[in-house]
Amino acid sequence: MQITRTIYSLLLKHLAGIFCLAIVVFNVSVFYFANSSLDRQSKAQYNYILHLHKLDLRAEALNALTPDILAVKVINKDTGLSKSKVFGKSWHTAQDVYQYDKLTILITRKSVLSGYFGHWVLFNLSFIIILLVALMFSHYDVYKHWKYLIQLELWAARFAKNNKFKFYIKNKDYQLINSIRELNKQRVDAQKGGQKADHFIRSQTFLDSSTSLGNRLYFEHRLDSVLQQDDKVYGAVMIIHYGSLEVVKEVGTEQEMQDLLLQFADILKNYVDDTAQSILSRISATEFALLLPLVGGDEVEKIAINVLRMSQKVRLPDYVDSNTVCHIGVDMYDVDNTSFQIMAEADMALRAAQLHGPSGWFMYDSGELPASEIRGSVRWRTTIENALEFNLFNMSFQPVVNGNMRINHHEVLARMGDGKGESISAKVFLPMAKKCGLIPEIDKKILSLVVSSLEPNSPSPISVNIHIDSWLNREFCNWLLQFLKQYKESAKRLIFEISEYELAQHARKLSSVFAAIRRFNVQLMVDQVGLYVLETAYLDYIQVEHLKLHQSIVHRINETPENQMFIRSLQTVANEKSISIFAMGVESEQEISTLKRMGVKGLQGHYIKRPVDHILPANDVVEIDGDNLDL
Repeated sequence: MQITRTIYSLLLKHLAGIFCLAIVVFNVSVFYFANSSLDRQSKAQYNYILHLHKLDLRAEALNALTPDILAVKVINKDTGLSKSKVFGKSWHTAQDVYQYDKLTILITRKSVLSGYFGHWVLFNLSFIIILLVALMFSHYDVYKHWKYLIQLELWAARFAKNNKFKFYIKNKDYQLINSIRELNKQRVDAQKGGQKADHFIRSQTFLDSSTSLGNRLYFEHRLDSVLQQDDKVYGAVMIIHYGSLEVVKEVGTEQEMQDLLLQFADILKNYVDDTAQSILSRISATEFALLLPLVGGDEVEKIAINVLRMSQKVRLPDYVDSNTVCHIGVDMYDVDNTSFQIMAEADMALRAAQLHGPSGWFMYDSGELPASEIRGSVRWRTTIENALEFNLFNMSFQPVVNGNMRINHHEVLARMGDGKGESISAKVFLPMAKKCGLIPEIDKKILSLVVSSLEPNSPSPISVNIHIDSWLNREFCNWLLQFLKQYKESAKRLIFEISEYELAQHARKLSSVFAAIRRFNVQLMVDQVGLYVLETAYLDYIQVEHLKLHQSIVHRINETPENQMFIRSLQTVANEKSISIFAMGVESEQEISTLKRMGVKGLQGHYIKRPVDHILPANDVVEIDGDNLDL
């Protein structure tokens, strides 16, 4: 309810009542004075007739004293004789009767209505005009102050719908407005402070012919030589891609390109060891390859993180995005691999790292890629297009539970068949689909499968990952709106997931798209929160319901105070916007206990519940799978 409208309505009602009362009082007064005037005229005429009677004058001598006297009649009660004289006529008359001795005197006169009608109309019009003029000047004087209360309430109405709506009232004469302005400023400053603190905490919790290095052919020959050795054969191959070199090559000067290239090469040379026979080569204009024989997974992880950190410390030109300095793809090899397989897997891992967004590294789990999937990029397009044409995609559903271990929703995990009996996970085929430009078509296919799998009587929501390539594709967005319109009831159960990095990069551009899909009651979840050093300013443009922590934040959260501090900081921002926080990759009772204590609403991970082939009933209590998983 708007107080200005309520007060204004009450004022109008009371003013109308006062106005009507004034008119009534005025007209009663006019009637009283008019009637008194006519009575006085009638009595004067009566006294005049008596005077003539006493003088015994004839009736012809009788005259009307005023124009309002229309006729007189004198009746003798003893003889019954009467004398009368008419002076005029009127459309409405009144008659006064007087008794004197043996005489009855009748005086006909104009009534109040006919005698003062013109005066009555003139007086009322004048009175109404005076009231309206007085009301107009009063309204003008009041509105000079009233308008600020109206503006304040209009702002409050907009603020109730969007708490980022700017306080636009500039007047500083009223304490109420000044106080609200100051309170709003403090709220905005506190929110910005929370975002800055959140960004700070994230930063604390995370990480050529002129180079005289060998080329790609040299690297592959050396790799073949290592694989042909008789003793133990295992290790890792890293492909390091510097996207910043591409930008400098296109925009900058040759000298800038050369200087930056040498700095990156010097970082990588630190990992060349003659004893271990490690090899570093520049395999393309922007990519290096690092061969690391006889190293395990833990050592590879340390090297990858150190390369990322050192590369991000290199001073870049202002026109280069500091978030996309470097991406690394890693493949662990053994004696059974060929050089083609190793380089193909490392290249696919690199594409996966690029798919995740900013600087990062990626390595497929051992045995995750079947032999049939180790193929060149040319064959990938054919494989994916065949899967789209022949509907070779299938889904599993991983339950996400709340703090009471009841099912909150399910996340869709997609796999793709290759037509030869093998099933390929999304993190394997999506990087190559991105390279082939087929992401939007895959997202369409998955959404269609999700809707067809929803049971009418099951209210459990379903979360689906939609890639940024699809959100930035106008044809896909138009298709999505028509799709949601067609399946309105199913849309109410959908939760769209988008990675935090991509959303942060494109929040303003995507705000209109997300506003359009919200008409269908679709929820939004930001995925991979905490993986990269980002501010939460994107929440100022996009309304979301959920944030999902990346598993790197969740892992051993009970033992990492810095990650707990990050979650608490994120909770402050989330609470201001009524956003719930979920955790991905929960793998122990200690993590569950810590996350629940910190107010995390939802939990997801293989320890809690591994993916299933059907949607479980909503709000069912989940029996934790634990560590004994046959995955």
